[in-house]
Amino acid sequence: MKKHILFFLTTITLFAYAEERVSFDTLQSDWRRFTNKTVVISTPLVVCGSFYDSLVLAPERLFCPEERAIGLADGDSTDYLTRAMHNRDVSLCLHCRNQYYKVRTGDIVRNLKARVTGERQLLTGKSIRTRHMPNERLPKPRKGEIRVVGANIENYFADLGGYAHKRTTPQQLLFKTHKLTRAMRAMNADIFALCEMQVGDKAPHLLLNELNKNGAHYAYVTIPMENKDRIGGCIVYDSLRVRPYAQPLSAYADTADHYHARMFVVPFEEVTSGKRFVISLNHFKSKRPGRTHYDTNMLRMQNTDSLLALLPKAAETFGDADILLLGDYNCYTQEQPIQTIVRAGYADMLPLGHAKDYSYSFKGEVGYLDRCFASPSMALQIVRVRPWHVNADWYYQHGAYKLKDQSLHRYADHDPVIVDIKLQ
Repeated sequence: MKKHILFFLTTITLFAYAEERVSFDTLQSDWRRFTNKTVVISTPLVVCGSFYDSLVLAPERLFCPEERAIGLADGDSTDYLTRAMHNRDVSLCLHCRNQYYKVRTGDIVRNLKARVTGERQLLTGKSIRTRHMPNERLPKPRKGEIRVVGANIENYFADLGGYAHKRTTPQQLLFKTHKLTRAMRAMNADIFALCEMQVGDKAPHLLLNELNKNGAHYAYVTIPMENKDRIGGCIVYDSLRVRPYAQPLSAYADTADHYHARMFVVPFEEVTSGKRFVISLNHFKSKRPGRTHYDTNMLRMQNTDSLLALLPKAAETFGDADILLLGDYNCYTQEQPIQTIVRAGYADMLPLGHAKDYSYSFKGEVGYLDRCFASPSMALQIVRVRPWHVNADWYYQHGAYKLKDQSLHRYADHDPVIVDIKLQ
């Protein structure tokens, strides 16, 4: 009798915990049927995000709805709502023991074995193996080309007081400087248009002291600002290759204005040929965490209006209509500020050639916040433009500090945008 009972209990246990091999579509179509069962998902899954004790997985990378569809403040478009629902329907949350800051988004998970605990919820009591995508190697610019990089370097403060003290410790600053300069050397650019550098001279000096250790000749230009405890912008350039030939213009006359040092234009000329063009560096108002896509949109539209008023003035002042716009616009492709700039005649270069790419990842969704626009005459001189995925696919920079990661990856949260131009 005891043997029969033991056999019966064993059979029930094995049946309850038997593995069932399913495709993602099969699992998705009937979550309730698989609840409390252990499954092996035959469909390869992509890591879209990593958060503490869980990973967000989906059959494909998930694009932020605003990247592909127009969201409206008075009620989202049907296309927007459809895309937002699609991202929810095709993603699942895996609770596991992977160290979240060691997982790279974009990694592939094959034959995932886990227990279905609820709708779009999986559980495994161990770490899972992911297949890393190979790191991208960036080719050097060709002879006769000028390489320009637009990059958000994420809270680069040299004076660690006030706002900066809450963000970065002195040890993290030195570690970040080492990683950032490694990345800048790898990009091999003639000009770096950098967002989120502290205004004043301390931050640029700290960066250039490290960058020029190997005999390089980088210098910088920025806009002075009264309040030194601010995030500003800075353009670093190779003085042997290019040089500014006039003082920069700001979109804001008031030197106490928060955006005075975040939006400005600088004219450059190539040292050997004397050919000229203009760089517009912009860092628009950021979104508030956890809010909708149209939150603070009015402030970004004010940034847009100021920018579009500045550019004709700059073209007239510098006598050059070849304008390259770079920076962090804190807007995805279909949002109102971006479309307003495009309608004003400035081509949005990244989505034209890389519609399925991205420069930023947030809560499992990717898209372009970092942009490259060009005036009509400048667009004809752009040879290639692309994001370089050295940051957005990894966890943020403090995760790198925890790991003591000496690579050039994860020096910030945004990917840089690489632009190669051949001046005419």
